[in-house]
Amino acid sequence: MLKIPEVKFGYSANQSNVDPNAMGDWLEACALFDGPDVTKGDVIDMLLEYQICSDENQDLAHLIAEEGWEEISKRKRWGGLPDHVDITVNRISSQGNWQDDPIRSFFVLLSALRIYPDWAKDFQAYSVQGDLFERIVEVICPHLLPGWIAYRAGWSPDDTKNIPEIVGELVNRLYVPGAADLDRWLLNAGNDGGLDMICYRSFGDEREAMPLFFLQCASGKNWRDKIHTPNPNLWQKFLDSAVLPSTGIVAPFVIDDKELRIAALIGQIVVFDRIRLLSAARDGDVQLDDGFRDEVIDWLQPRIDGLPRVT
Repeated sequence: MLKIPEVKFGYSANQSNVDPNAMGDWLEACALFDGPDVTKGDVIDMLLEYQICSDENQDLAHLIAEEGWEEISKRKRWGGLPDHVDITVNRISSQGNWQDDPIRSFFVLLSALRIYPDWAKDFQAYSVQGDLFERIVEVICPHLLPGWIAYRAGWSPDDTKNIPEIVGELVNRLYVPGAADLDRWLLNAGNDGGLDMICYRSFGDEREAMPLFFLQCASGKNWRDKIHTPNPNLWQKFLDSAVLPSTGIVAPFVIDDKELRIAALIGQIVVFDRIRLLSAARDGDVQLDDGFRDEVIDWLQPRIDGLPRVT
C-alpha cells in the first residue's frame, strides 16, 4: 500500500475530513502501482493507524472507506477505469502491469503528485511533464471529437513558438485573414498566448467559421488558475476571425462534479478531465507509438519506484 496522502486527509472526529476525490486518486494509485489488490479492510486499518480516525471511531473509518469505494465505482461507471479493474464490495483488483497502459499510468501519477506534495518536490519536472501531457493529448484529441483535426500550437522545449508564428500557421489551417496590424494587440509576442492545442473540423470549402476549440493543457495542480486562458477575445483579434473561438481546458485529473460545473461557468469553457480523456482513448483504442511509449514509461519509472510506500 502507498502511505496515506499528505494532504486532503484531515483528522476526522465527528465527520469525514477526507476529500473523496483525493481518496479516489489514492485508491487508484494503490491498485495500479502497488496492487494488484486493495481491500476495504486495508484502508480502514490505515485510517486508524495514521490517526485520521481515532481507534474509538471505527464506524467513521468504515464510512470514509465506503465513500472511497463509491468514488472509484463512479469513475468506473463513467468510463475512467478500464475493464480489467474489478470492484467488489470489499476489494479493488487491478490486473496487469502499469506499463501496459502508460497513458492512464501517466495521468494517475500526475494526480499522485498533488496528494503527496512533499514527496513530489524531488520528482517535479514541470516543462517535461507538460510537454509529455500535451503530446498525449494531441494523440487523444481526434478521438474526443471524431473527425476533427488536432494541432499542437503551444510552446514546447523543442519548438518555441510565439504568437506571430502560431497566427501564421492558423491563417492557413482555419482560412482566416489574420490581423492586419498584429502588433496592435500584442503585449508579449514571445509567448504562445495560452494556446496549447487546437481541435477543429475542416471542410473542403476553404471557408472560415468552422467548428473549433482552443484548448489550454494544464498538467499541474494550478489548473484552476488557467480557466481563462486562452482568451477568446484576443485570439479573435489575432486571427481577424468572424467567430469567437470556443475555449476549453484539458487536465489529467478527475475533476469532481461541482468543481467542473463552476469552472465551466466562470471560464465559459469546455472541460476535458481524466475521465473524458481515458474514455475517448479507450473507445478509439488509442496507442502511443513505440518510441513515445518508451519515453513516457522511462519518465514514470523512477517516480513510481519512489512513491511513498508503507514499509
